[in-house]
Amino acid sequence: MTATHVNGIAVVEDQPTKSGISRDGVQVTFTQTRHLLLADGTEIYGCQSCDYTSPNSLSIRPHLKVHKDRAPKSEKARPTGAPVSQPTSAVPSGSTRAASTLTGTDLASLNLGQLVERAHLTEQMRAQRDTARAETAAVRRELVDQKDRTATERSRREGWQNRAEKAEKKLLGMRALLQP
Repeated sequence: MTATHVNGIAVVEDQPTKSGISRDGVQVTFTQTRHLLLADGTEIYGCQSCDYTSPNSLSIRPHLKVHKDRAPKSEKARPTGAPVSQPTSAVPSGSTRAASTLTGTDLASLNLGQLVERAHLTEQMRAQRDTARAETAAVRRELVDQKDRTATERSRREGWQNRAEKAEKKLLGMRALLQP
């Protein structure tokens, strides 16, 4: 239900908004964001799902969040004329990482929200990596300390063992002397 009138002026043309992005040489359009031409020649942008309009095309995309539950998945940005298809992936369907993440998708093809999400995930992974490195270093230090303690205890045990063997020999010698 795109707006039919804006400030009392009739909408004469309604088209999907061009994104300025192309994939494989094909212009990508946003079907939920509409480019409206008014009867007086003014160009304005609107929401496909309601009568929300703005002269700024970038203000429509954040507005779409109010329709998130109602928008079908086929309404995602896609190249004009390109068929809607499910991407095939070498990653198992239960995996949390998308195939595009593994294959290094061209960043120019991502929208701002996807870039922000990737930046956030990158920061999370860096923090996890730094934590894992710190834990690994601590475990290595503990391992070195444990090896040192083990070597010390081994030498002490060997020392006591030698003393015990000497004591046993002396005791056997004394028993031999005391027996008739």
